[in-house]
Amino acid sequence: MSIYEVGSATEMLPDRPMHGTLQTEPQGSLRVKTDMNSFTKTTIVCVFIAMCATWGCASSPANIKPDGSKQDTTEMVVMEPLHIGLKPDPELGLTDFDASALFHEGLRLHEAEKFSDALKFYDRILSDFPKSRYVSAAAFNAGRCLELLHRDREAIERYRMVTENMPRSKDWVDAMFRLAGVYQELDENSRAISVLNRLLSRQSLTASDRMDAMVLLGESLMNHGDLLLAERKFHDALRFFRKHEKEEYLDPSPAARSEFRLAELATGRFQAAPLRLPEERMKKDLENKARLLLLAQAGYLRTMRWGDADWATAAGYRIGKLYLDLHEAMEKSPAPEDLSDEEVAVYRDLLKERLAVLLRKALKVFEMTLELAERTRSDNSWTRAARQEMERVENLVLGRQEKTKDKSTTSQEHQQAPGQS
Repeated sequence: MSIYEVGSATEMLPDRPMHGTLQTEPQGSLRVKTDMNSFTKTTIVCVFIAMCATWGCASSPANIKPDGSKQDTTEMVVMEPLHIGLKPDPELGLTDFDASALFHEGLRLHEAEKFSDALKFYDRILSDFPKSRYVSAAAFNAGRCLELLHRDREAIERYRMVTENMPRSKDWVDAMFRLAGVYQELDENSRAISVLNRLLSRQSLTASDRMDAMVLLGESLMNHGDLLLAERKFHDALRFFRKHEKEEYLDPSPAARSEFRLAELATGRFQAAPLRLPEERMKKDLENKARLLLLAQAGYLRTMRWGDADWATAAGYRIGKLYLDLHEAMEKSPAPEDLSDEEVAVYRDLLKERLAVLLRKALKVFEMTLELAERTRSDNSWTRAARQEMERVENLVLGRQEKTKDKSTTSQEHQQAPGQS
């Protein structure tokens, strides 16, 4: 598992954009409870040492000011609260512990992918040491554990501890991204939109984080069904990227992602375009559908030009699917109404032969996509889907070729039969 420092860069893989995988350090200066219930043995020892130092130096010439008065050399030492028990804690197995010990043990278990065990240590910090400097990172990491345990509702509670109560935390931005991502995962896109709009209103957001948030906002709007506004947000994100890419290095992945989503919106329009009778209307519909296919294909090609291997393979897969979708739509299109049943069967056979070119184009695109994935060492859900589709189309094409050969052989035999009698 990758380890990220507080406020680190994002993990932007296709379909699951998330910030801050794991926080390994707390933030801020040491803070301590001052109530007597948390005034622990360690604090008493520190104060005792400070008192002894004061007493021992009372008559030292070094502590006498020029005017003869005593100089105050007392130094206040404040430490985190320490829990000291008479027997091991039944849940944690520790007798003595403080927030630091709990956090680092939780971190060790987290890195070992023992998420349920790590969660116990993070949550104990939140309950027993609410003023500790480890609270923000512990809450964030607890949210990550809960996500990985598929307990998304509880993850939301942990992230909100940071987003609602610690606006100055270095983990705040990452927690906002994770919170939006969980809402997306739960298909609660209106809440994700609210979180992302709040995140984008933060003036101190870096260009990289702002770009990520704009893309995620577009995706949430897209999932919410507000397609026109989503399209506008993706275009805004691309304009923002081009404006700032010369000022600082920006990861091209979010730009490729925006381009890919725009191509998906074009794909939706292509898929929704009908093929209808009569023949004159069918001809116009087919021309329109082909035009929409080319627009979507152009969007996927633009995605590839951003140079991100994962999104390039995703785009290659989608181009191949465009040809398969057109093939399926035309195969299922209504036959001319003036044909008899026998003529319809002949019409369907001829149509399948004509449409075979679309299958071959799709097959070629899938092959090129897999070659690209091999060159870039990109192995993801898109390359696996491309491989499956390629195998399916190969079997479909070969099966139809065999049927065509069989029909040709049968036809030749029938033609030779009269001469043999």
